[in-house]
Amino acid sequence: MPASRSARATVSQLAALGFTTTALSTGTAPTQAVVDRAVAAARGKDAVVVGTYNVTAGSSQKTLVAGLIATGVPVVAIAIRNPYDVAQLPDLKGYLASYSWTDVEVRAAARVLAGRVAPRGKLPVPVQRADDPGAVLHPIGHGLTY
Repeated sequence: MPASRSARATVSQLAALGFTTTALSTGTAPTQAVVDRAVAAARGKDAVVVGTYNVTAGSSQKTLVAGLIATGVPVVAIAIRNPYDVAQLPDLKGYLASYSWTDVEVRAAARVLAGRVAPRGKLPVPVQRADDPGAVLHPIGHGLTY
């Protein structure tokens, strides 16, 4: 998770829902040492939840997510700030936009991740492709449920 407060809150909420959790705060610009530590911690886990915050083309958060995916452990990202991070992380299979890190959003995201409620939000903005900004990756109103 980028912000240690968000990481602690998410871990707390998932633990309250019956999951065994561990938090590792990586910050918004993790160093290679932090990425390596997160990847090592992810190995052997059932799943990894990673918070992203304003991922850009050169962001070390991309390196973090790629390293986590390379472990073979299922990775779900929660965009803390906005939905645009997904365009920079094309290899993710699970993605949730929470739009903020307040207690309300963290609790809602934890309930979705735990399967207690179905995700039902729709994008209020289009998300352009990172490799072709003229093309839309996800249009306004896009949203998946399960």
